[in-house]
Amino acid sequence: MMPRRRKLYSFWINPEQAVGLKAVKTRDGVPESEQIRRAIDRWLEEKQIDSKAAPRRAVTRRRA
Repeated sequence: MMPRRRKLYSFWINPEQAVGLKAVKTRDGVPESEQIRRAIDRWLEEKQIDSKAAPRRAVTRRRA
């Protein structure tokens, strides 16, 4: 697993989603942020995007 880097994302969710996230936190002890990360991972898998792959660097020419 790659180390986590802090990147701030700000978005709105509807009240029903917030209630659902809190219910899962109470029932299972999974923080809301972790639930959201897991959901994003599943969605990316569904879209066949490999979010675990290391970002590729641009090819650059060597200087002689």
